[in-house]
Amino acid sequence: MKRPKTTHAPTPTTLSDAIVNSNRVSVRTIGGPRWFSTDIYHALVGMSWPRFFATFAAVFFAINSFFALLYLINPAELEGGHSDELPAFARAFFFSVHTLATVGYGNVVPRSLLGNLFVTVEIACGLLLIAVTSGLMFARFSRPTARILFSRIAIVTPFEGAPHLMFRVANQRNNFILEANARLSVIRQEAANGHILRRFHDLKLVRDRNPVFSLSWLVMHRIDETSPLYGLDAESAAAGEVELVVILSGFDATMSQQIYTRHAWHSSAIRWGHSFVDVLRLAPDGGRILDYRTFHATEPNTTP
Repeated sequence: MKRPKTTHAPTPTTLSDAIVNSNRVSVRTIGGPRWFSTDIYHALVGMSWPRFFATFAAVFFAINSFFALLYLINPAELEGGHSDELPAFARAFFFSVHTLATVGYGNVVPRSLLGNLFVTVEIACGLLLIAVTSGLMFARFSRPTARILFSRIAIVTPFEGAPHLMFRVANQRNNFILEANARLSVIRQEAANGHILRRFHDLKLVRDRNPVFSLSWLVMHRIDETSPLYGLDAESAAAGEVELVVILSGFDATMSQQIYTRHAWHSSAIRWGHSFVDVLRLAPDGGRILDYRTFHATEPNTTP
């Protein structure tokens, strides 16, 4: 049997869709506080690993360069080592590195009282830098994270006599998420008092709770007369810039921590009259197999 072609959702095309599927709000503000200067700890914990290491390298280089310049106030301040092999700044810089890290090889030493005072201050800064960096590394590693996979598309298909909005969720870790809960909302444009507003409406799920979430979960919303999506089709959804936002939470049984994650679908990522391709099947030994290769695959319904 020929495997259906996997359909891929396009990249986010609206600002709100891009915001929900990113780790931080990507909106520029004017006149407000500078986020980095007002909450440095939150910025360092929340930034990506490449940016974190780049920031640490920049701070480390800046501190050692600053103390190297202090040692060069008196060119004869440092003695020892092979002064003819390295430029004066490089010699002072690497002496600062040794001092900041409390290595102390002993090949270069300060001569005067002023130099020893600089060394004392730098050692204190080094102890603080090591303590702060260790705390930040622990905070970043200990943050609870959710390895939850959402289907790149959502579908609207008939089920039990009524159209249902559906999307897939899978736990990518080989563990259990206890008491998993899903909350689904729709964002749409509405006219009110002559103004166009973007409003949130909660969508009631057929089953919003999964006591033991380990494999995959098909989340469904019944589109009936009480649903905010009632009477909607692909054209009206695109015209109203409809977007779906889901927030999923649960208790990670391995880490014993509460986890949260979210995802969004723009109207262009909703397939009408499609069904998901099966991803679960039984292995010859009786076990279950979750095939991620067809996790995002859909196929058109054979009946209207």
